[in-house]
Amino acid sequence: MKTNISGFPEYLPSEQLAFNHIIRSIEAIYQTYGYVPLETAAVERIETLVSKGIDSKEVYGLRRLAAEDGDGDKDIALRFDLTVPMARYVAQNYGSLSFPYRRYQCQPVWRGERPQLGRYRQFHQFDLDVVGDASLPLEADAEVIAAAHDALVAILPEGTPFTMRVNNRKLLTGLVQGAGFTEGAQTYAAIKVIDDLEKIRDEDALARLTAINPQAKVQQLINQTRTTNLNELTGLTPLAQTGLNELKEVLTTLDSLTGGTSNIVADLAIARGLDYYTGTVLETKLHTAPELGSICSGGRYDNLAASLSERNLPGVGLSIGISRLAAWLMDQPPYNAMPATPAQLIVTGAAAPALCQQIRKAGIACELALGDKSPGQHFMAADKRGILYGIVADTPDSATIRTFATRQQAQVEAANIIPYLQTLLTT
Repeated sequence: MKTNISGFPEYLPSEQLAFNHIIRSIEAIYQTYGYVPLETAAVERIETLVSKGIDSKEVYGLRRLAAEDGDGDKDIALRFDLTVPMARYVAQNYGSLSFPYRRYQCQPVWRGERPQLGRYRQFHQFDLDVVGDASLPLEADAEVIAAAHDALVAILPEGTPFTMRVNNRKLLTGLVQGAGFTEGAQTYAAIKVIDDLEKIRDEDALARLTAINPQAKVQQLINQTRTTNLNELTGLTPLAQTGLNELKEVLTTLDSLTGGTSNIVADLAIARGLDYYTGTVLETKLHTAPELGSICSGGRYDNLAASLSERNLPGVGLSIGISRLAAWLMDQPPYNAMPATPAQLIVTGAAAPALCQQIRKAGIACELALGDKSPGQHFMAADKRGILYGIVADTPDSATIRTFATRQQAQVEAANIIPYLQTLLTT
């Protein structure tokens, strides 16, 4: 028997139902914030995909098998992420959209990476973005973080500790330059070292920073980026002061949106690797599963569609790495106990088809027993799938309803079957 291709995950029924439940839970939260769903094509033009500096070696090109030389769609490829397709979508539909444009999007993306634990060649991302027209208030930064916070609370097992760490790239850049690193390559290299602080020893960080600029105040920089009281930061460069003011405003708005939570903190060492982040940046750590890395990250960008449109479209967004997170969640309650079917009942007997229709019209999911097997055989298989109750309906007049967990059963007249089931399923 041939196995599936490495890096392209497939789920068993209970896993797929758990995955879908996670997605629906996040969607429900985002819709309460007024975000609308978006789906874009699986393919984009290659020139669009690589416009944001994506490594073309990781992009899957698309071409018909029977295409001859010089023939076929050689200029299109599978999408690498959901941000570039959204940028193209917003630029193309500018005249039909109302701004600020709030969107969420959960679809698969494809990357030519080496498959390994937690890393796939096909995986789902769950993005959330707000795009403005020419300007976008800082309240938007707080809003996307608050929405993602509420989504994580909704899908994580109750009490699971996580921390959303918020920073501002202007503040970090200003601190680096205020310590003596020159604008450009030195600043960028120093920020990369700061971003690695939690992974390396202090002496290694000091050595790497000193190697970049021996005259820089490297210890001062490290101390500043570890500051937990933002009011202790003084003598800042104008850029750092602007970033600090923005960070404080975002945190204040977040406190109002969430009612105050210890899950969101300032962390001045957070940088985010992507160059296009220009203000707020975010990373999220799941304390019980640090191996997952940042489960939710993102930030603000000055112009989402700079290479696709002459308009200035600033935005802020984040992404939940839903495939990696879902793989971990499926081993945790309640997802590890999900049934392998959405049906709560199975119905067998000569009158089963008609009774199934009545049950479904009442809004209860049920299976019609298929095949020439005894009720006991049907019920045994249904119990393994997670179905709770079995019904034997040999005549239209009444039915026997069995509870699998207790093995108790009751004979119920036809007129009382639906009320009986409704009571049974709500107790």
